[in-house]
Amino acid sequence: MVSGPLAGLRVLDLTRFVAGSYTTALLASFGADVIKLEVPPDGDPYRAQGTARIGDESVLFLSLNSGKRSVALDFRKPEAADAREALLGSSDFVVENSRPGSLSAHGLDWDGVHARHPSIVYGSISGYGEVGPDAARGGFDLILQAESGVMSVTGSEQSGPVKVGAPLLDVGAGLSCAVGLLAAHAERARTGVGAHVSSSLLEFALSGLGTLATAMFVTGSVPGLLGTHSPTFAPYGGFRTKDGWIVLAGAGSEDLWRRCCAVVDADLASDPRFTDNAARVERRDELTAALEATLGTRPTAEWLALFGEAGVPAAEVRDLAQVFDSEQVRALGAVQELDHPTAGPYRAVAPPVRSDGTLASFPRPAPVLGADTRAVLAGVGLSDADVDALVAKGIAVAA
Repeated sequence: MVSGPLAGLRVLDLTRFVAGSYTTALLASFGADVIKLEVPPDGDPYRAQGTARIGDESVLFLSLNSGKRSVALDFRKPEAADAREALLGSSDFVVENSRPGSLSAHGLDWDGVHARHPSIVYGSISGYGEVGPDAARGGFDLILQAESGVMSVTGSEQSGPVKVGAPLLDVGAGLSCAVGLLAAHAERARTGVGAHVSSSLLEFALSGLGTLATAMFVTGSVPGLLGTHSPTFAPYGGFRTKDGWIVLAGAGSEDLWRRCCAVVDADLASDPRFTDNAARVERRDELTAALEATLGTRPTAEWLALFGEAGVPAAEVRDLAQVFDSEQVRALGAVQELDHPTAGPYRAVAPPVRSDGTLASFPRPAPVLGADTRAVLAGVGLSDADVDALVAKGIAVAA
C-alpha cells in the first residue's frame, strides 16, 4: 500500500527528458500514483539514450522515472480517444513538458483539459516560459545555461564560459513546478477548481541569478567570468593546495578575514592592498596568488584541519565517489535501493524532502514500458477485449 501526503491522488504524466520527468518522480515520492503515458513502440526517448545501462535498461531513464507506472498508449490515434479520456477522468494532475501548443491537436493542452475536466491541476514546463517571442521554442539545459546568462558567470578567462556539470536548470524548473502544483492542489481543496501551473528553465535560471542581477541594476556593472570566485566577497572561492583544491569562505566579516590570515599568512591582514572586502574584490587575482603561494605548500587535509580549528568555513572539492561515500550522505540515507523487474537492483538518489524526519522515497522502481497498461486501463473502465484490440492495432503495448 503506497503511503504519503499525496496517496490516493493520480498524476497523468505526459513528460519526457529531465525537467518534467523529475517533477513527476517527486510527486510519486510523495505517494501520488504517477501514470507515465508513453507512445509505443519506443516510449520515453530516454529509454534508448545514455551511455550507462543495466542489461537493456537505460540508467538515464531509471534515474528519472523511479516510482511511476507505465501505460504504453499512442494517445494521438483516434482509436485511443476513449482510453485517453478515461485516463484524464481518473486524474487529479496532468504534467507535460512538450513544446508549447503541441498537445492542443489531441485535446491535451490546458484549455482543452480544463474545459472537460475543470478540477484537474495542470502543470507545464518549458524552456522559455508561456509567453514572449521565444515561448514556442524548445529548450534544453545546455541551451538555457547559455541564453540565461548562467554560463557568462561560470568559468574563467582561461577556460571560457563553462556549463554547470549537472542539469541544474532542468531539476530547478522541475522543483519549481512541483511546488506550484502542490500550491494549486491546496487551492483546489478550497475551490474545487484546478489551475494551470507553469515553470521554465529560463525563469528558474533568472531566479538563481537574482543577487547578481540586482547588483548589476544598481551599479551598471555586468558581471563576467569569475571561475569559482564571488563578485561580492573575497576570499570566497576555490584555491589550489599541494594535492588538490579547497574552497574557502573567508570573507563574511573582517573578523573572519583576520582569522583566515592567521591560518594562511598573518602578514596579509596588514597588507595595504587588502584593507577591506571591497579592496580584496578589486584585487582578487592578486589575493588569490598570495593565498595559493602558501596553500600550495600543504595538502588539503592539513588545511581543512587548520581552518576548522580557526572557525573559517572551508571544504575539499570532492568527486562524486567521495561524496556518496561520505558519512554525511550515508547518514542522510540519500541513496535508495530499488529492484527493477528486468534490470535487477539499482540505486537512485532519493528526493531532497523530509516530513517529520522521514525522507521521501520512491514507492517502486522505474517501470518497464507498458508494464501497467492493462491494469490501469482496466481500472478506468476498459475491458480486456478493449485493451487487446488496441494492442492488436499497435496503439498500445501491454507488457
